[in-house]
Amino acid sequence: MSSDVAGAKDGVVVLDYAKLMDGTDLSADIERAYGYDGIGLLVVRGIPGLVELRQGLLPLGFRFAALPNEVKDRYVHARSSYSFGWSHGKEVLKPGQFDEFKGSYYNNPQYDSPEVDAALVEKYPENYLPNVWPDADFPALRPAFQALGRKMVEVGLLVASQCDRYVKARLGDRLSPDAQLERTIRESRACKARLLYYFAINEDATPRTRDSWCGWHSDHGSLTALCPAMYFDAEPGAAEPARQDIPVPDPEAGLYVRTRGGEERKVVIPKDCLAFQIGESAQIVTGGLLRSTPHAVQALAHPASRNISRSTFAVFMQPDNEEHLRPPQGTDAEELRVGAFKPGMTFGDFARATFAKFYNPYG
Repeated sequence: MSSDVAGAKDGVVVLDYAKLMDGTDLSADIERAYGYDGIGLLVVRGIPGLVELRQGLLPLGFRFAALPNEVKDRYVHARSSYSFGWSHGKEVLKPGQFDEFKGSYYNNPQYDSPEVDAALVEKYPENYLPNVWPDADFPALRPAFQALGRKMVEVGLLVASQCDRYVKARLGDRLSPDAQLERTIRESRACKARLLYYFAINEDATPRTRDSWCGWHSDHGSLTALCPAMYFDAEPGAAEPARQDIPVPDPEAGLYVRTRGGEERKVVIPKDCLAFQIGESAQIVTGGLLRSTPHAVQALAHPASRNISRSTFAVFMQPDNEEHLRPPQGTDAEELRVGAFKPGMTFGDFARATFAKFYNPYG
């Protein structure tokens, strides 16, 4: 890696937004971040307007979660298998354990109602139904959610273009013509954003494990954008936090990735940056040239956790459901042992098989 192309902090590759915009060849950095020995994650710094967009959305995670249950329940969307609107207690954190530690608000950050065939909507309601917005009860959410979500996709397209440059140079004609990551994201009508809220742990009842706030998993999409988390201090039942965007009171809490060597490494995303993780779909279509890694979120330890909650935002950039996941010609069968994937699957097949592990509607 040449020092004028990227920096690194704690082993994490850091790219400059300006260099992404001017088309500098960052292939060496893509390989370092997403290749066999990488951690499957990189960070982009210097993104105009990001700090303000983050500040505009993440506190809304706290405020929406503080609404009465009867209000939040109006935006629970069972028909989409809880993939739009508010979701709490539907995801499996670990086998047999439904996740009560966090709530999520899901929507498509780009399209309120994707223009797709009605048969696709019926077949894949979890991706193609119209967005569910709490405009009547919480109108601030829609504009802030969409503004940050679209910015994250915009930067993701720049990262994807660099991935394509690296992969094409390595694979040449072995690469399937429909496997370009930038095209996949740009043409998709199925990107999904998730505003996450992790509730305060006010009793010493949560095991002190790496995956106590979010279980170990790899994202099954193509590329995931992650906004740096925000922590809040508030008494139970408060409608507004007493303090927000506070320093994390437990230095061991937060996001971890597991390297292929088995090391569990904490990743800190600076407030003015975005992180981008490679997903399993990108690993499949590049034959393992780009590789995803498992990640988890460790909760705050008690008593530091008292009255401290956390909000963050992720955008899952993924293919449309009918797109086939085609590995490069001649890919070793061992390289296709990725999550729930089986050769011949469309992304929709792969997503359904993956969700069956983590969500009770498919259990």
